[in-house]
Amino acid sequence: MNSQRKVSEQLGGTIRDLRRQHGLTLREMAGKTGLSTGFLSKIERGFSQPSINNLHKICYALHIAIDDLAAPKQSEGQPEQAEPASPDSMLIKKGQRSLIYNVNNMVKLESIFSASSRYKLDVLTLTGGKVDYASKHRYEEIGIVSRGKMEIQFETGEVYHLDEGDVLQIPLDTEHTVRNLSEDMCVSFWFKLMEEGDDAEV
Repeated sequence: MNSQRKVSEQLGGTIRDLRRQHGLTLREMAGKTGLSTGFLSKIERGFSQPSINNLHKICYALHIAIDDLAAPKQSEGQPEQAEPASPDSMLIKKGQRSLIYNVNNMVKLESIFSASSRYKLDVLTLTGGKVDYASKHRYEEIGIVSRGKMEIQFETGEVYHLDEGDVLQIPLDTEHTVRNLSEDMCVSFWFKLMEEGDDAEV
């Protein structure tokens, strides 16, 4: 089995388990996401890899943070992941991040810290120009650009251009499009501010 298929099966199994934990049938999940039952079934069985937009739709329907889909990060040529940081660790090394998704090495999202029920921290890496995707969450986000520049457009029409060091707050339930404006890499860090009940079953 190739590595990409293994990643798809891990992701699909996680989505299936979370759907069942929330007591949802495939048909009910389809109604919440706008995706077909057949497509969702293929995702859960690892036969289809969802786009970033569809992953966010699935997470929104399940009332979960996308971090809950994270898979352990593995380095090339190393079958075992780096030793994960303990929940009470004050230091998290770069190699201890968990990969959430990596689409064609153009859009990569990694979970840095997800042990707290109140907040989570991710790093988003966009490589190359003209990379964009849409997203919507049931939690508030605060992002800071550490390298490059990006554009974020809210569904209400506001457009924000972020350079290195700029910070943007995204209210919960706000659909937004993220676009890389750098010719090279854009790296940003995102704090997800979770409220009580965000991860609760629905």
